[in-house]
Amino acid sequence: MIMQNQHDSAAASPLKTTVLGALKDCRSGVAYIEFAYSLPIFILLCMYGVELANIAITNARVSNIASMMADGAARVRDRIDEADINELMVGAKFAGQGIDITNYGRIMISTVEDNAATATADDQTVTWRRCKGKEVPASGDVKVPEGPTLSAPVTANGTQIAAKPGNPVIFAQIIYKYQPIITDKFFGPITMNYSSAYSVRDRVVQTMQNGGSLADSAKSLCSAYNV
Repeated sequence: MIMQNQHDSAAASPLKTTVLGALKDCRSGVAYIEFAYSLPIFILLCMYGVELANIAITNARVSNIASMMADGAARVRDRIDEADINELMVGAKFAGQGIDITNYGRIMISTVEDNAATATADDQTVTWRRCKGKEVPASGDVKVPEGPTLSAPVTANGTQIAAKPGNPVIFAQIIYKYQPIITDKFFGPITMNYSSAYSVRDRVVQTMQNGGSLADSAKSLCSAYNV
């Protein structure tokens, strides 16, 4: 029996050598190995591209909402009311629902007029200002401050805007803290800041009216930070 086992072992050796040689020369799995090495890089590039595309889309959306707010307020004729502003805020909220704009942003809208009380050409008066959103802007981010008088023209997207006598301007500004869909490791924290301005059309009374006798809690006052 012992001699028979040794014979079987000797007979198996050439077969074992043949199989190992075949495995050594096999190249059928090379493509899979290369794909496995490149897959993490490919996934990373796809994630980067998706995040970049979402940033571009969000930028466009925030910019469009700022323009919509300024244009909408400028079109209100005769006089503007607290109810008009509330309607504009609701419209902006729905337009920015996909990015939760009032939860992660701040919508600010004002009427800016020439300051007739002084002879200085650059003096501007903020007739009224209304806001919506929970985001608290950083110091210096707000282009039209709470105070009623500006000593210089408002700067919007690199352009200086100064209301002329008898030609008020609606100024809308949105500050939005971008919410990444994958991660902020690619681009870091991003705060978008867009503004838009339109001249008032056919409005006689520029001061804010309250025809519905809304309580302060029902107004879009800048002292409130809510959605």
